Amino acid sequence: MAARGFIKIAAVSLAALAVAGAAVPMLRHYIVARFNDPADLPALASDLRVHYEPEARACAQDVAALLPAALARVEAAQGRPFARAPIVGVYASYENYARANGLGDPGVAAVSRSGRVVLSPTLCGEERVRLPGILAHELSHTHLYGWRSSLFAARPPSWFTEGLAVMVSSGGGAEGVSEAAAADAIRQGYAIVVRGEGVWRDFASIPFESEPPQYPSRDGFATPRQRLAYRQAAMFVVWLRTRDGQGFAGLLRRLEDGESFKDAFTESFAASPEESWRDFVSHLSK
Repeated sequence: MAARGFIKIAAVSLAALAVAGAAVPMLRHYIVARFNDPADLPALASDLRVHYEPEARACAQDVAALLPAALARVEAAQGRPFARAPIVGVYASYENYARANGLGDPGVAAVSRSGRVVLSPTLCGEERVRLPGILAHELSHTHLYGWRSSLFAARPPSWFTEGLAVMVSSGGGAEGVSEAAAADAIRQGYAIVVRGEGVWRDFASIPFESEPPQYPSRDGFATPRQRLAYRQAAMFVVWLRTRDGQGFAGLLRRLEDGESFKDAFTESFAASPEESWRDFVSHLSK
């Protein structure tokens, strides 16, 4: 009877999970990704952290060559070693990449999730020039969340996590949008919205106060809107760190300990994110 009861409970639990996955696309994609873990792919003998589809072996070797410098850059910028060694998955199939990235979207260049950096086939082909920057960008996310004490802690807002990653990677994710262009957009009223809370349902989205007009990026790839948002966010993060390096380091440690972003930010800088953003915007006008 006990065995039957366990089987029945397990079946009900799986059914409930399936229903939830069908109802919530984000959860469904996450479940699919758990069963398409890049760690299950073959690993390079020269660097066991790099896993790859057979057709992407040459690109995986390029990633392995870039990885030590990218890891060192992230650790230096974010102030401590990685909590655990990241795994990097290199894909040749867009379909398989979409299954593994947790979004179900083959169009994004890369994703960081659960200690894995998942790289799109485009970084081995059309967008190969972006590979060093995007690799470091995603490793920044992996580092920050690798130290988080709880998976259930509130997420920091995307303007901070993406701004941090663009800063650490020297522009990865914001290619083709200069600081001058981003500052000019702010002056014209096309500024990102800076708040103290993240949005878990759409954590990659950074809203604007007024939607900016679309304009072509220099290399023709990705979404100009997203790159503009990432560049503005990075400029703000750089300004915060330059103005108060000790406070910035303290913010990172508090976030890694699971504190809420708004409280950690205010404690670190003696001002709210919104107040600091207004100071930054005033600084741009000088």
